[in-house]
Amino acid sequence: MYNMPEWIKRGSDAELFGHCPVSTCNLSTNYSTDGATADAVVFHGAPLEIPVPPRAFPDQVYVFHMIEPPPIASSDYQNTSWNSAFNWTWTYTQDADIWVPYFFLERSKQLPCLNVIREVVQRKDTPVAWFVTNCQLDKTQRLAYVNRLQKILTVHVYGGCGTMQCPRMAKECDDMLTTKYFFYLSFENSYCQDYGVHVVPVCAGWARLLSTYSRGTFINADDYSSPEDLGKYLEELMNDEKTYIDMLWRIAHFTTTTYHDSYTYSWCQLCDKLHRLQDNAKTYPDLFEWYHEGRCWPSKKL
Repeated sequence: MYNMPEWIKRGSDAELFGHCPVSTCNLSTNYSTDGATADAVVFHGAPLEIPVPPRAFPDQVYVFHMIEPPPIASSDYQNTSWNSAFNWTWTYTQDADIWVPYFFLERSKQLPCLNVIREVVQRKDTPVAWFVTNCQLDKTQRLAYVNRLQKILTVHVYGGCGTMQCPRMAKECDDMLTTKYFFYLSFENSYCQDYGVHVVPVCAGWARLLSTYSRGTFINADDYSSPEDLGKYLEELMNDEKTYIDMLWRIAHFTTTTYHDSYTYSWCQLCDKLHRLQDNAKTYPDLFEWYHEGRCWPSKKL
């Protein structure tokens, strides 16, 4: 890996690839030592240095890796020096060569009893949770929206924008969310294509993704004229146990694969492709056009 970001935890090769169908791969984070012999070099998209380092040999694969959406990602990849430099992309978008979605939705194989859902609901004691890490790049006025929402009902803010903490993507956070909160705010940094339990998600900017998600399994904030109107509806739903349980029952028809599982599997995809180089030869003439153009849109309210 050319420039490994701090948030990627470097495990052993056995941890990264041992569970993969094709597992004979090795990861090096020492480009100066191993770059000359690596079959592929992975460049994290923030930052990308200029000039572009030359390939050690003609068939060496250059991989662009980025999990943030274009509006808050580094703009380094816009430099035309990177045109035609990359062979593969490794991002959250479905048309990437290596796809690492934030979650998968699948049909549940087994549904919980309504009594179980009812017991979970009766233990909940706090209206809303919001997990957010990036306040400096708040391009969607999310904070102002949530501040107005807090005038109607309690919102616990976790991460960089609040005073409460829970490890990112940790199981204990999922468990706490399920048992304590009625609603979860899914207000992303940016609303971009593909970027997106016993708790009801409240989403914004997702109108273009409704074909991907089942109606009745989330609340669209864009359907309400103001944060205050949304807050009043959430209060009504909290006090209407039957309607709230019905919504959780519809949500229970789907299961989600976590981002941790998705990212782990993406290393398997990389290893597999490296063993089939003849089937995966390609180049991106203009990475900015592929990654940025037409992917994002504004929320109506945020």
